[in-house]
Amino acid sequence: MFDPTGKPRIFGCAPGVDFAQALVNGLLTHGANMSPEDWARTEIYVNTSRMQRRIRDVFDKGPARLLPRVRLVTDLALDPVTIDIPPPVSPLRRRLELSQLVATLLDQQPDLAPRSSLYDLSDSLATLMDEMQGEGVSPDQVAAIDVSNHSGHWARSKNFLDIIAQFFGDTAEAPDKEARQRAVITALAKRWASQPPAHPIIVAGSTGSRGATALFMQAVAKLPQGAIILPGYDFDLPGNVWAAMDDKLTAEDHPQFRFRHLMELIGFDPSDVATWTDDAPAHPARNKLVSLSLRPAPVTDQWLKEGPTLGDLVTATNNLTLLEAPSPRAEAETIALRLRQAVEDGITAALISPDRMLTRQVTAALDRWDIKPDDSAGTPLQLSPPGRMLRHVAALMETVLTSETLLTILKHPLCHSEREDRGDHLRHTRELELHLRRHGPPFPTRDALEGWAKTDPTRQAWAKWVTDTFIVPIASEPRLLAHHLQDHISRAEKICGGPDTEESGGLWREKAGREALRICNMLEQDADAGGILGNRDYSALFGAVLSQGVVRDRDEGHPNILIWGTLEARVHGVDLTILGGMNDGVWPEAPPPDPWLNRKMRAEAGLLLPERRIGLSAHDYQQAVAGKDVWITRSKRSADAETIPSRWVNRLTNLLNGLPDQNGQLALGQMRARADHWAAMAAKLSSPVHQTPPAKRPSPCPPITSRPQKLSVTRIKTLIRDPFAIYARNVLRLNPLDPLSPSADAPLRGIIVHKILERFIKEQRDPTDPAALMQIAQEEFDAQCPWPTIRAQWIARMERSVDKFLADEQDRQAQAVTCNTESWGEIGVNQTGVTLTCKADRIDLSAEGEALIYDYKTGTVPSAPQQEKFDKQLLLEAAMVTFGAFKTIGPKPVKSATFIGVNTTMKNSAAPLKKQPVDQVWAELDTLFANWQRLDRGYTARLALFLKNDISPYDHLSRFGEWDTSDDPAPVVLT
Repeated sequence: MFDPTGKPRIFGCAPGVDFAQALVNGLLTHGANMSPEDWARTEIYVNTSRMQRRIRDVFDKGPARLLPRVRLVTDLALDPVTIDIPPPVSPLRRRLELSQLVATLLDQQPDLAPRSSLYDLSDSLATLMDEMQGEGVSPDQVAAIDVSNHSGHWARSKNFLDIIAQFFGDTAEAPDKEARQRAVITALAKRWASQPPAHPIIVAGSTGSRGATALFMQAVAKLPQGAIILPGYDFDLPGNVWAAMDDKLTAEDHPQFRFRHLMELIGFDPSDVATWTDDAPAHPARNKLVSLSLRPAPVTDQWLKEGPTLGDLVTATNNLTLLEAPSPRAEAETIALRLRQAVEDGITAALISPDRMLTRQVTAALDRWDIKPDDSAGTPLQLSPPGRMLRHVAALMETVLTSETLLTILKHPLCHSEREDRGDHLRHTRELELHLRRHGPPFPTRDALEGWAKTDPTRQAWAKWVTDTFIVPIASEPRLLAHHLQDHISRAEKICGGPDTEESGGLWREKAGREALRICNMLEQDADAGGILGNRDYSALFGAVLSQGVVRDRDEGHPNILIWGTLEARVHGVDLTILGGMNDGVWPEAPPPDPWLNRKMRAEAGLLLPERRIGLSAHDYQQAVAGKDVWITRSKRSADAETIPSRWVNRLTNLLNGLPDQNGQLALGQMRARADHWAAMAAKLSSPVHQTPPAKRPSPCPPITSRPQKLSVTRIKTLIRDPFAIYARNVLRLNPLDPLSPSADAPLRGIIVHKILERFIKEQRDPTDPAALMQIAQEEFDAQCPWPTIRAQWIARMERSVDKFLADEQDRQAQAVTCNTESWGEIGVNQTGVTLTCKADRIDLSAEGEALIYDYKTGTVPSAPQQEKFDKQLLLEAAMVTFGAFKTIGPKPVKSATFIGVNTTMKNSAAPLKKQPVDQVWAELDTLFANWQRLDRGYTARLALFLKNDISPYDHLSRFGEWDTSDDPAPVVLT
């Protein structure tokens, strides 16, 4: 293929050249005289699977021939030819081994990091080891780092790295993949030095950014038929700029620095790099503009010298668009609209961005037109249905079952799946949810579920499956990873299969299920390296392992609409390229934190600096921005703050603004104007067709026959303060839905305290014995409050108030002969036809036959003025007692009515019976009910709430927020 030469062969393709197509064109040119056998022996090494597929696709276009072998550089780690090198250990096994070491470290130094970061630290340590293996840095080099001027943290982390020496060199039982790859490359280079292969070997599309890959490229470049083909090589870069890249600290973030470093290793001058083909870049003038804008900081003064040589910048920026959207959503919607147009035009388009949030938003926006892009990143396995199910089941194994967790799994599409009776399963799940919301305990028990199932025989078999599957004792002792995994998978299959079957339902079906099964099989295979784990550590480990899985379906997405990562920018070959998320911290991404070595320590050990990532991202940007039709997009604001443009966008706009004589400012304005056109269309598309006016303050007037005919005394306050709540609950019969997971809130405490005091009175306990009251309190709190911490706090509050309560109770019992608790009464209100009901906490009778009414309040006790105007509960109870509403006691005169405060203040509040006599109260109630019998009387929302910020359970129904309490009500007569 190549003529003999005395120096290495290094070729380059300029930015904007379709690299895969140019590679094949060059092979056809250089190999025009090759025989079919020579073509079949040719080896081509690339660095990504997408590049591999793209090259094969180009070859498939014809003409028909024997094809060269296209391999990945990383496949060298699995090369079976070098049989004297042991096969590599799986990355998962090494990760599990490292997690044991990190766990020991955290046990010895708990202040180093929280236990929850165990597997994140293990991952970062595994990444560091891979880098050390790939760059040929030994633990001895790390041990030699001088940390005398560093903080104690770095000294401790360096000392810890000493124990990973067992995984390096001859002491390792099996090499890592990176270590074996370097060993294979070293062995190949040694063999090729004495026995060079006669067939062509080409490394294409790699920058040599990793040490092992650079070593392989050095070996290939020296072969008689070896060649290196560099992607995105900047032929416009002057020699003095190449020479100025000697300093790693100042030049490593330049897009061409890795090439400069590679050529130093090979002993090659950058000016001698030849073009691989005659394929011209899409926009040579734009390449020169971008090349100048990316000059290293020490030579940016060349902007003034070379800027005038760029010519008319309007031409250079032709087909280059700059979108600066006001928000990430606007950016995503504008991108989606442009991609939709690409589909209509029949052209290929690629969105390139490291911002996964942006790519998901674009995917969601494209769904409006039923367009699903081909996303190279795929779907994270942990977010797929099998991944979510497995994570839910793992959580079951570490925490007590809650109603929320139970229903989350029961509603999962894979639960009880692929069965004819799945409809019955969903019906039972819905019924169980309603029961748990209204009556269920916070933590479902076997007895509670069996009690619910007894009310309907059709539920019993299903409820038994639920209890047998979900209500299982949690293992209290740490166990082997294999035991955890076995129980986990068995339980997940039982949940997905349903009752009376050994099948696993749809858990392992489809691509996501098969990927989940592969991950579980890998974990099972290497489980012996995981050691002994507690439930929480196992759940964290499984989630961390699952998060590395990806579900990809290349046949599902639209063939012309692609979403790529930045690494795939060099693949190119599309008509429209969109560079999304061009903000600093996004592209380039901020370097990830390294808990083991800081920047100076890395440089001293010979490891890669954080700037390397920036330089590689800059190279990806330089290639992507050189496409045929290019968009650069960014949002001016993130969700919570102003954003800063990417440094490369800043450089480009600054350069254009600084060259007015070359029409730079005009070119920049046209770039923005092209984007503004699409942004305006996207904004118009997302805005409502008709502007909906805000809702008015509701005041519905239902028919008289539909209005409530029975109200309790506690609802009279609501009728006065918030009539709309009465309308929603008593007319529309919309009861507020209780939370799925009950919380230890004030209403629950009130219920328990009422039950305690009811028992204390009913059981006629000694009011001089605090222990008697506290015994009942302990029993009730144990039964109804399953939260240990809250229960202890409430019992302590009860203990603080018991003395005051019992002292008052002795006085109350001294005035009474009998005590009636939780008495039920009802009475019709004159001629209105409305029945008033009441469940009185306590009614005592004196020796004179007078009634003493008491109501327990664990919250704020209403004051006398509040009782006069709004909170008329006790006044109405007094009237009901007077008129004989309570059959157990009959009509009785009322001596007093008192709120008993069972709270921090322990204050009591008597009803103003003298100011509000019973007859007056009853007449006012009759008038109130009569007014509500008028058709024009509406149930106004939030009529007279105590505080402006008080929350009504029906605020969402009344659309509060669209109107204000200062707005006049809008009565609407309903028929």
